[in-house]
Amino acid sequence: MHPAVETLRSLMPPRDACGDIVDWRSIEEGLGVALPSDFRDFIAVYGVGSIDDQLEIASPDEGVGGVAMLAMTPCASSVRWLEETGSGYPLWPESGSLICWGRLKSYGEAYGFLYWRSVGSEPDRWPVVVWKRDRREFVEYPHGMAEFLVRLLRESGSLPLDRRDVFGAPHSRFIHWREESRLNSENIDPWQYLEDLHDELDDLENDVAVDITSPGGGSVTYRRDEVPVELAAQVAQLRELATGADCDGLVAPVQPEVSAVEAPQLVFLGIHLRDGILSINASITLGVPGPAPLLLSVPLRLSVRTSGPHGEATSSEESLIVHAGPSPASGRIEVTKDRPFTFSVSVPAPESLREYGRQSSDREATAERFVVMSITDEGVGFFRAAAGVAAPPGSESTLVASWPLGA
Repeated sequence: MHPAVETLRSLMPPRDACGDIVDWRSIEEGLGVALPSDFRDFIAVYGVGSIDDQLEIASPDEGVGGVAMLAMTPCASSVRWLEETGSGYPLWPESGSLICWGRLKSYGEAYGFLYWRSVGSEPDRWPVVVWKRDRREFVEYPHGMAEFLVRLLRESGSLPLDRRDVFGAPHSRFIHWREESRLNSENIDPWQYLEDLHDELDDLENDVAVDITSPGGGSVTYRRDEVPVELAAQVAQLRELATGADCDGLVAPVQPEVSAVEAPQLVFLGIHLRDGILSINASITLGVPGPAPLLLSVPLRLSVRTSGPHGEATSSEESLIVHAGPSPASGRIEVTKDRPFTFSVSVPAPESLREYGRQSSDREATAERFVVMSITDEGVGFFRAAAGVAAPPGSESTLVASWPLGA
């Protein structure tokens, strides 16, 4: 069993009537390519169906039921799709083309699609690509389908309701399409639990205001439903700090598994390039309990640059400041195992990356480049010393993360 599917089973336990038996050899011979092992394991455990009536898993075989994978995979006849998306990706069955494994929907209408970029001879290394109608851009994630779902389930609980594609663990449910059909035939709403959860969370989030301070020092007050999208995850944490509310219905942001020797860790959650601006979502996480919280300076300073395959810098380093609400008790940003610190930053993209993601030739040109982010803060050094975590000499107080472009 793929490790990410095992993690999914703990975050979103499969219910009765889940799982499908599929003749993978026949399907893959028909496709002409093998499919990722985590997808095959997901179908064996969960089958074809939907998560929270929002994220629908495509069927690898029309005979299994549900929406067929190839019916949503862009090919030469997908004229309308090409016009709407302006995609520069090759079309199926060319190498590097997109293969659809799921779609995002609301009230039965699709508003986004989930793909693999079928690059290379190892399907387990195919990155996930997401396209949403409201953003009209492709965003690539350097991990597979099951890991993408794991991160989605963990992260969603920290976002405002209107930005969630699924409700988030531990509340999200997967319902097989056959079970959904059975319940509907008995006049039972399979998704009734979502209304109850939304009502409960609405009570917690209603009309909370927060102050956001820009790097220039200006302060703006937003109501919850007015907060810019790129600040949503950070605002969710600021709101909890500001109100001290008992948020039992909320789930912490992404918590990647971190070993004791790695803690604390700086982790990329997402990255996209638009109009010459590189926007980054990231998190500082412990992953393991510490002797005390990780206490970071306010404001927090970080740097971003791009590098080549051997670590050589390919752009100048951009210095940034992340403003956040400190803990009233310590006056610093507090990070614990159950409460990572999630933030968003934007930097001007290096000239060589300005066209990245728009044309296939650009993706090939950046295939061996990385976005590198680093934070140096005395709080990191204090935490590692107290926890007995070793670090290379000279980097005791530094956190570093990199994101491959064109992986």
